[in-house]
Amino acid sequence: MTPNAIVTHDLRQKAGSLFEQPLQQSLNDAYTIVTHDAHPNHALRIRAHNALNSGDDIRSNAVSGHSYCEGATKGYTGYLTSGDKHFYFAYFESRTSPEDDPLLMWINGGPGCSSMMGLFMENGPCRVNEHGNETIANPYSWIETANIFFLDQPIGVGFSYDSGSLPGHSNGTFAASDDIYAFMRLWYLQFPKSQKKPFSIAGESYGGHYIPIFASHIVEQNELSIYEGRPEDVVPLESVMIGNGIFDPLHQATSGWDMTCTNVTGIGPVITEDGVCEEMASHIDRCEYLWTACYDYPDPLICRAANTYCGRNIDGPYFQTGLNYYDISKPCNGDLCYPEIDSITKYLNRQDVRDAFGVDKAVSRFDACSNSVGRDFNKVGDGNTPTTTFTTFLLNKGIKVLMYVGTYDWICNFVGNERFLLALPWIGDYGYRHAATYGQKQWEGGQWWEFENLRYIRVQGAGHMVPFDKPEVALSMVKSWLKGKPLK
Repeated sequence: MTPNAIVTHDLRQKAGSLFEQPLQQSLNDAYTIVTHDAHPNHALRIRAHNALNSGDDIRSNAVSGHSYCEGATKGYTGYLTSGDKHFYFAYFESRTSPEDDPLLMWINGGPGCSSMMGLFMENGPCRVNEHGNETIANPYSWIETANIFFLDQPIGVGFSYDSGSLPGHSNGTFAASDDIYAFMRLWYLQFPKSQKKPFSIAGESYGGHYIPIFASHIVEQNELSIYEGRPEDVVPLESVMIGNGIFDPLHQATSGWDMTCTNVTGIGPVITEDGVCEEMASHIDRCEYLWTACYDYPDPLICRAANTYCGRNIDGPYFQTGLNYYDISKPCNGDLCYPEIDSITKYLNRQDVRDAFGVDKAVSRFDACSNSVGRDFNKVGDGNTPTTTFTTFLLNKGIKVLMYVGTYDWICNFVGNERFLLALPWIGDYGYRHAATYGQKQWEGGQWWEFENLRYIRVQGAGHMVPFDKPEVALSMVKSWLKGKPLK
């Protein structure tokens, strides 16, 4: 296939040959462009990544002989383009069995944080060293058990961008649902063999908003495809995996008090000054009242009042401690409380690294998280909408749902996640509540329980980013889940 070839749906049988295409292309090779008649407003640009190249001739500040991503496998980078919108992705094949292992899409949260944090800090094939000048292999990468995309969305996050003369704003989670669905359709067009693999969407934090909405849209489109006699268009979505998610402010907003003022974590309370926790507790009823009002009357002013009141009176005292809000066992050091993020940012702003990963020149700078995207989401009230109904929909449709939570995370903590799940209405809710009360099981990483297609896992001693804090345990968890086996 020549560079710049247009792959359309009448070439499906030929398109799979790109899997056998040599990995390494020169840095100025063009993309393969994939289009689809059913998605005329979208195109997928794909090129083989150069993450395995040592780049000795063009890198002056890296150790000779090292690749751009130690431990990387064959894979691709590129962009999903829709008008002026360009969504970046990086894809790596499974280390174990790329032909047989399932397909997984990873999305970081925020809103506004790049999935390159997942790639280079959590479950990707490599991690950036403390100096930000090279990488080391991650032996516990999830590519040990799956073929994985790392997708930067929405626009303005990571290496994704808007090329318009007047760049637009992120319009919230729902706006991206069509883009995610189009991405998968175009990917399957280019790689039809991968459509035979089970597909899962995974992520963390604000992924509790993204993933239920994205997955529900895929299920709805699948049902439409079947109804219209197009079974070949079905996206084989099997499961979703959400770590330390934020789903429902009403059930989660006051859990900061439990994490701050009790010993529910085994290392608390973290505030012992007289009167502080009592003052926090006095605001719980009012906080819940305001969130109930926001749900009943979703006016931006009411919802903003709930956010402000709860943030100031329940979250505020914890933020004044100087502790890491993603891990109560650590101080908050560096960008977003982790020095590792500074190192990753330094590494991904090197031009040779960006070239190796196929980043468009239009991206002027990489930032781990975009404040402007976060502000855009706040303006449209995206986080005020609970994803309860979408999670219920997925469970009732038989989609497997894994929720896992590190017990040391403060900001999207296990107390709030468990309250959300215990209150979640679905056809198996009674059985799940019984399992949560009487069916807790121990495993190497902590505790877990499940009923039918819903599994919940506490990962003991992990913070907000479970694959970062407990990489071996996280890989074991994902392997068991994807293989449909219990934890041991």
